Amino acid sequence: MKEENNLLRKVGSKNPFRVPDGYFEEFAQDLMSKLPEKEYLPITEEPTLWQRVKPWLYMTAMFCGLMLSAKIFVGNTPQNDFPSITQAEAESLTDQDWEHIVSHALIDDYELYELLTEPSININ
Repeated sequence: MKEENNLLRKVGSKNPFRVPDGYFEEFAQDLMSKLPEKEYLPITEEPTLWQRVKPWLYMTAMFCGLMLSAKIFVGNTPQNDFPSITQAEAESLTDQDWEHIVSHALIDDYELYELLTEPSININ
């Protein structure tokens, strides 16, 4: 604190920087006179059909690419939920095998009834 007081006594507390008189009154006019003249651009024409459709087309292509890449990473899904068995294989299964298959098929009683009563399926 003592050194700071000594420096202030030697140099003083008066601001050494000054602005010339009338500087800010003429500043705006002087700056405007130094700027180049602004060129006015002609009015642009209305966008063409391609310019209007292009963003939508690009967005569609992007989503198709995302779906394709997701399909590649996820892989193929199984085509049918139930494996098909032949008549001979069905006849060779025991009652315990059928109980095991039905309990793990994740179907309720009504769906099982529909499956058994469907006329196109012959289980005998």
